Amino acid sequence: MFASVSHAFCSACDRTRLTADGQIRSCLFSTDETDLRGLLRAGADDDAIEAAWRTAMWGKPASHGINDPNFIQPDRPMSAIGG
Repeated sequence: MFASVSHAFCSACDRTRLTADGQIRSCLFSTDETDLRGLLRAGADDDAIEAAWRTAMWGKPASHGINDPNFIQPDRPMSAIGG
């Protein structure tokens, strides 16, 4: 089996990640995160949490762009988000 970086599967990826501190990442290489912890602490209901997660998933990039010359490494690598 290949690592995701050596064998791209981005076009078929349907994964999102919930970080250890309550953020949603639609890609391990994403620089954007959706704050679910803040919503929960503010008393958001299940519909609001679901909507935030869906928005993060629907906004998922087609690929992580790691081979793109303009690629920017996220500040928090996988090991720092609980992965």
